[in-house]
Amino acid sequence: MRGGRREGAGRKKKPDHLKRELVTIRLPQWMISQLKSKGEIGYLIEYQLAKKDFLTLPDDYEIGS
Repeated sequence: MRGGRREGAGRKKKPDHLKRELVTIRLPQWMISQLKSKGEIGYLIEYQLAKKDFLTLPDDYEIGS
Protein backbone atom coordinates (compact mmCIF):
# COMPACT_ATOMS: atom_id res chain seq x y z
CA MET A 1 0.00 0.00 0.00
CA ARG A 2 1.33 3.48 -0.89
CA GLY A 3 0.23 7.02 -0.10
CA GLY A 4 -2.86 8.12 1.73
CA ARG A 5 -3.40 9.00 5.36
CA ARG A 6 -1.49 7.21 8.06
CA GLU A 7 -2.15 7.30 11.76
CA GLY A 8 0.49 9.32 13.60
CA ALA A 9 1.84 10.94 10.42
CA GLY A 10 2.26 14.68 10.02
CA ARG A 11 3.08 17.55 12.31
CA LYS A 12 1.51 17.60 15.76
CA LYS A 13 -0.79 20.56 16.49
CA LYS A 14 0.42 23.32 18.78
CA PRO A 15 -1.54 24.17 21.93
CA ASP A 16 -3.91 27.14 21.53
CA HIS A 17 -1.72 29.50 23.55
CA LEU A 18 1.21 28.93 21.15
CA LYS A 19 -0.70 29.46 17.89
CA ARG A 20 0.16 32.58 15.92
CA GLU A 21 -2.33 35.36 15.30
CA LEU A 22 -2.10 38.20 12.80
CA VAL A 23 -1.52 41.62 14.38
CA THR A 24 -1.31 44.80 12.34
CA ILE A 25 1.06 47.55 13.47
CA ARG A 26 2.27 50.81 11.96
CA LEU A 27 6.00 51.36 11.72
CA PRO A 28 8.09 54.05 10.02
CA GLN A 29 9.31 53.14 6.53
CA TRP A 30 13.00 53.24 7.56
CA MET A 31 12.29 50.70 10.31
CA ILE A 32 10.41 48.38 7.95
CA SER A 33 13.19 48.40 5.35
CA GLN A 34 15.84 47.57 7.97
CA LEU A 35 13.72 44.76 9.44
CA LYS A 36 13.04 43.28 5.97
CA SER A 37 16.77 43.25 5.22
CA LYS A 38 17.41 41.16 8.35
CA GLY A 39 14.69 38.53 7.73
CA GLU A 40 11.00 38.00 8.33
CA ILE A 41 9.63 40.90 10.37
CA GLY A 42 7.24 38.87 12.55
CA TYR A 43 9.90 36.42 13.67
CA LEU A 44 12.42 39.19 14.33
CA ILE A 45 10.00 41.11 16.55
CA GLU A 46 8.95 37.94 18.37
CA TYR A 47 12.57 36.98 18.98
CA GLN A 48 13.52 40.41 20.32
CA LEU A 49 10.53 40.54 22.69
CA ALA A 50 11.22 37.02 23.95
CA LYS A 51 14.96 37.36 24.50
CA LYS A 52 14.85 40.76 26.23
CA ASP A 53 12.53 39.47 28.98
CA PHE A 54 10.00 42.10 27.99
CA LEU A 55 7.25 39.49 28.39
CA THR A 56 6.73 36.49 30.65
CA LEU A 57 7.05 33.42 28.41
CA PRO A 58 5.05 30.20 28.89
CA ASP A 59 7.10 27.22 30.10
CA ASP A 60 6.54 25.31 26.85
CA TYR A 61 7.53 28.20 24.54
CA GLU A 62 10.70 27.82 22.48
CA ILE A 63 12.24 30.93 20.94
CA GLY A 64 12.18 30.68 17.16
CA SER A 65 9.66 27.82 16.95
